[in-house]
This record gives sequence, structure tokens and C-alpha cells, in this order.
Amino acid sequence: MALRKGRCRLKFLLGDLSQAEFARRMGVTESSVTRWVKREREMTYENSVLAARILGCHAEDFYEWIETPKGKRQR
Repeated sequence: MALRKGRCRLKFLLGDLSQAEFARRMGVTESSVTRWVKREREMTYENSVLAARILGCHAEDFYEWIETPKGKRQR
């Protein structure tokens, strides 16, 4: 069994926190946050851990995880 990243859940996890305020707390640009939400870019592990600390969740919560048969990984 292997895992691949599915849809980004960041927008849902932000709740009432604006992307601008989240970006400020993260020390990144608002356009970076927008790219993560739209899945144009993936968060680095370091940013995932920092975001998890800010939002009170786990780094693995930022994406849906899809199980695939081993050797059948897809993008």
C-alpha cells in the first residue's frame, strides 16, 4: 500500500482566519497561501509543521491522503 496526496484541506482548516492573517503568522506571502490552497504548490514539510502549530492540528491534516496499491503511485 502507498499513499498519495489528494486535495489540499488548508482552506477548510483556516476556519474564520483569513488567508492574509495566516500568511502574516506564517511569515510568507498571501500569494504563497493562495497557491497552497489551489494546489499550485505544495507546502514544505517545515511550513506544514509551522502551520499545524499555528492552527492546532497535525501536518498530515493539510491534505487528503489516498491509498493506492504499492507500485501504482499516481500524481
